[in-house]
Amino acid sequence: MNIVIFLGLGYLLGSLSPGYFFGRVIKSVDLREVGKNKNTGASNTYREVGPVYGVITGIFDALKAATAYFIAVKGLILNPLWINDFASRLSTGINPDVAILIGLAAVAGHVFPFYLNFRGGRGVASLYGLNLIVWFHTLSVFALFLFITTIFYTIAISQRPEIKKVLSEAPVRKFLKLTALVLPLGYLVVSQKFLLVFVGVLLVVSLVLDGMRFILPALNRRYLALKSLAKTKELKRLSGYTFFLASAFAIFWVFPKEIVVISLSFFIIGDVFAPLGLVFMAKETIKGKTIGGAVLIFILCLITGIFLRSLAGLDLSLNFMIIAALSTAILDQFSFLIDDNLLVPIGTAIILTLVF
Repeated sequence: MNIVIFLGLGYLLGSLSPGYFFGRVIKSVDLREVGKNKNTGASNTYREVGPVYGVITGIFDALKAATAYFIAVKGLILNPLWINDFASRLSTGINPDVAILIGLAAVAGHVFPFYLNFRGGRGVASLYGLNLIVWFHTLSVFALFLFITTIFYTIAISQRPEIKKVLSEAPVRKFLKLTALVLPLGYLVVSQKFLLVFVGVLLVVSLVLDGMRFILPALNRRYLALKSLAKTKELKRLSGYTFFLASAFAIFWVFPKEIVVISLSFFIIGDVFAPLGLVFMAKETIKGKTIGGAVLIFILCLITGIFLRSLAGLDLSLNFMIIAALSTAILDQFSFLIDDNLLVPIGTAIILTLVF
């Protein structure tokens, strides 16, 4: 019963919409009917009402779900004299993992406020605020799932053309790269010998396919025509798949487990999501690389390391994870010199070995 009450309180707290009221009071407009996004969120408030009101709305929206989560974990401060046992149960709080549901109820209240015909904001600020406070209380698989869901939700609802362009570029290739996480994560449960054999077989197959492409021009043209799988720069060179498998094989063979898991996991995460960094800071550095991409790689890699330390029980210090994340982000900027599938994971592994 107390969880149900907390869910209701979370929804009511999340339904408080300062953007809507700022629009009504300051500009006499309904933000759900004006602006690019037509919602009560911070970005629409910023554009249609004013920067100050947009910032206030953003902060408030980010705190709503976080506050609901905090109240659920810590418990309501109630006087037991007025409801006795019921108040006492609410005062004790609930499990930090279960409390994520309370935070999500607040996000639902933001997106579907009952007094606005269930039309509110998009919930992005509330979700990131919730993620931030959850990490201070639990780093369980539920917290990881919340973070991953938040990332994909943010991407899915984006209407920015640059994001749509990035998402449309070789989507199958990005998916295959993400599935490659089974290699470093698999090292947590299977032996080095098994992974060397497994990766070695895949490498041989990839080399054979590349050789066939170079011998048969028609096959090469058909491969390059698969825009979701191939890149034009692979016309006269080995594919990125071959380079990645070669670097993975070398890393599994030479380096200790912690360095293997971190260097490969960080590279895969960074390589898939780095193009989205232009959303935050589109200024280019070298050969099409962006500052935003480097910053995004560093943040996502650091978060990945924190979860790996918590969930996998790896012996990873904070300094180790910071150096690994920085190495991955910086080396990615210079991947025009050597294919990033070789430079970034192997380079990161070497740096970690030299430093630690």
